[in-house]
Amino acid sequence: MGDGVFGTPITSSNNGGSARLALDSKNADGKDARAFQFVDTLKENSGVAPATLCFIYNATGDTLQLISHKDWYGHIGASPYPIQIANGQWGAFLHVSKNSKTHSVGAVVYRGKNNKGVSCDWMVAWDNPINKETWNTKTYTEVREKGHFAKKEFWDIIYKKMQDFGRVNYCSLEDGDNKPGCSSSVSIGGNFSFPIFSAVLTLEDA
Repeated sequence: MGDGVFGTPITSSNNGGSARLALDSKNADGKDARAFQFVDTLKENSGVAPATLCFIYNATGDTLQLISHKDWYGHIGASPYPIQIANGQWGAFLHVSKNSKTHSVGAVVYRGKNNKGVSCDWMVAWDNPINKETWNTKTYTEVREKGHFAKKEFWDIIYKKMQDFGRVNYCSLEDGDNKPGCSSSVSIGGNFSFPIFSAVLTLEDA
């Protein structure tokens, strides 16, 4: 599947079973450590701060496909966003600031299927500001219908929503607009130049 993905794909007869197996093996066979080593090397070679070490784990029971990304501040590092992340794999990348005076703030959208086989889009976002004395790191996530995030007007709304959240965010049925059957959780480290952003994309009943 290319650079930036780690772990052996997990398959089963149904998405729900595969999703549960994936959730139970997030750190199996050292795949999480290999993902971290990959991004840490990108960080050391980038020479840019701040930068965000990003990790996305697929526990949806099916392969996730990259649909789009959004850069409010900064851009992708030396290795591209993973195009596909199989169930049971970590996708890893480095998001960097343009220079030492700007932020690393971005989002990615991956498409998969819910527990009924309906396509939906998982969006995860991170905010890593340059001045940690003035601003805090933040994160945000949503799961919506296929194609939802292609509407440009939603990105301003997402950015504003993210400013109201902290370093941990969770999207489930409690979110009335959440795509039924889908779930995601995200977190980001605190006051460091190189915080770790971690996202787990899964199903509601996994």
